[in-house]
Amino acid sequence: MRSNTPQKYTSTDKFLWFVTFAFLVSVNIFGEKPVVLAGFSILILLFSNFKLTINKYHLFTLQFCLFCYATLFWAMNGYYTIRISKTIFFSLMCLFIFYEYWKNIRDINILLKIIMWAGFVIVAYTYFYYGVEDIISTEEDGARMKNAFNNVNTIAMLTAIVLMINYYFFIFVKKDWTIVIWLPCLFIIGATQSRKAFVMLVLGIFFLYYFKQRRNVKGDSFMPAMKIAAFSIIGIFTLIILSQTSMFSGLADRMNGMIASITGEGHEDASSYLRRIYREAAWRQFQKTPFLGCGINNSMLFLHEEYGKTTYTHCNYAELAACGGIVGLISYYSMYLYLLFKEFKYIRLDSSAVLVVTWILIRLVTDWGTVSYYSLTTYFYLMVFFMHLDNMKRKYPQIR
Repeated sequence: MRSNTPQKYTSTDKFLWFVTFAFLVSVNIFGEKPVVLAGFSILILLFSNFKLTINKYHLFTLQFCLFCYATLFWAMNGYYTIRISKTIFFSLMCLFIFYEYWKNIRDINILLKIIMWAGFVIVAYTYFYYGVEDIISTEEDGARMKNAFNNVNTIAMLTAIVLMINYYFFIFVKKDWTIVIWLPCLFIIGATQSRKAFVMLVLGIFFLYYFKQRRNVKGDSFMPAMKIAAFSIIGIFTLIILSQTSMFSGLADRMNGMIASITGEGHEDASSYLRRIYREAAWRQFQKTPFLGCGINNSMLFLHEEYGKTTYTHCNYAELAACGGIVGLISYYSMYLYLLFKEFKYIRLDSSAVLVVTWILIRLVTDWGTVSYYSLTTYFYLMVFFMHLDNMKRKYPQIR
């Protein structure tokens, strides 16, 4: 039976919520430093009733981590493989501690609000660090913010996630005043000219609205479809208008360059060109080592050999295909496919499942433009997804 009894929280719970909030703020300001991860993990460990229980989150993430280590045996350079595998393993050991506490919190909205407010703080800190005038003048000049305390793409993508979560609360939970934060957040995305953040935001808003309308379908009603069509048309016109403003003109140019890189028509900007040739080099490497790849984190070797650049491919699919082969792709993306398959069962029953499905779909899309498999943020978000799925299983035991 489904229980409607509200879960009671103690002062220790609220302290651990603050620890999680501080953890997210710290890793975005100071970076994913081991001492930062370890310090906050120890706090969670000391103040929670930690008892390790193995479940799908542990099994899925560990099998991928073990695969990364295994590629050491056939890697072009084992040093690079060990270095990134150790990073993933250490992140997982810390996040397993977080998971053991958070899996017992039945209300996913608590953690979502923590992520949202941590993101708001990062946005505020960005204005403090760069200066409001510098950010605005950067946009007016059509220039792009420079990397500083964090990569500007990372800041922008976090901002997009904040807005997506905020929009979820706005249309599914309650309409509150935090919607006013949108303008300063949009300024950050415009100043960073992050194409990935822009795609995340547009798709996030669309998918959330789309799934909300589909959940309301009754019989043969055409009203949800009409609302979705109207919403899409208004959204397209809004984007066209915004692209003409100084705030988004630079981003619009970068988006056009990306589209030209994909279609082969129009002017391809330098960044899109480099990303394209790196992907092509990765696919060539994949043809040489299709099953097991050339070793995790070894893309910098064949890219340096071909182009004299010590970098990665800027595409998670190409990166894993080249470095981990078909086995690596399956090992990593099986996590997301499993989550999608399971979460779709709850999408008509629980609004939080709509957000999780939307979030996963966005991750799959943006992985085309970023290498995400080794990031702490990736495994933190996977923790959120698997924790949510555990809660759905408890809340709706009738669903198999």
